Amino acid sequence: MSRMTILTEAELRAIVKLDLDAVACVENAFRALATLPVTMPPILRLDIPEHRGEVDVKTAYVPGIDGFAIKISPGFFDNPKLGLPSVNGMMVLLSSKTGLVDALLLDNGYLTDIRTAAA
Repeated sequence: MSRMTILTEAELRAIVKLDLDAVACVENAFRALATLPVTMPPILRLDIPEHRGEVDVKTAYVPGIDGFAIKISPGFFDNPKLGLPSVNGMMVLLSSKTGLVDALLLDNGYLTDIRTAAA
């Protein structure tokens, strides 16, 4: 069994920048979505009303790519009162051949910010 890679937000910020490569990556992803038989289920949303919280889970699979991601994006909107950020999150990268976890990206929404800006 291979080792799982774990990258923190700080490590991801050092590796992934908003640049032309990021823009090209997002363009390729949108092109795949428009032209390939991508599997993208509806967003799973879990509300936690007593704590003003919600968790969204998103995923997609593109045929021919060796892996896929599951994005977990919590938002707990009373957290600032506790000295915590209201949003955080992570992505789990899995092998599309075996289903084994390849990596955990503890990005706290950074990768989503890059994707949004690159689009």
